[in-house]
Amino acid sequence: MTNENDLRIIIDENQAALLRYAERLLCDDILAQDAVQVTFIKYVKNKTEKIKNPRAWLFKILRNHCFNILRQQKKKAEVMLDETNIHTIKNSDSPDKKLIMEETSKIVRQSINALKPRHKDVVILKLEHDKTYKEIAKILDLTVTNVGFILHSAMNELKNNLREALSR
Repeated sequence: MTNENDLRIIIDENQAALLRYAERLLCDDILAQDAVQVTFIKYVKNKTEKIKNPRAWLFKILRNHCFNILRQQKKKAEVMLDETNIHTIKNSDSPDKKLIMEETSKIVRQSINALKPRHKDVVILKLEHDKTYKEIAKILDLTVTNVGFILHSAMNELKNNLREALSR
């Protein structure tokens, strides 16, 4: 990336996904916006380096920055699932159906929050951001095989958590 137009393209292609990821990690829209801005500033400062995959690099830097913020604040990150699924229910749907969807979303969110941090990261990147195993591996400094193992373990744990929560 050597000029302003290339930078604009990188920002346009990645900003929304980075912002969603940061919001889920930080549970704070303003902090998330700041974290994404800091990530792009770091990209500009380091663009003279050979960055083979800018998207993976940006996610990795953002993730590390968000964890630094969380460490400084000494608070846990909470995952916020896309609430858009709830809003897509037609207005003509019954209030009961809306309530069931809201409760289900809450249970899923709590179940994901109960996962180990590494498992939670992999689940968020795979399910919410539709990342490939290879992309997740680059972002989290893991092997592709390890990503598959972690995702498999996390999904089994999530399935058990959901069964337990729904049986109450």
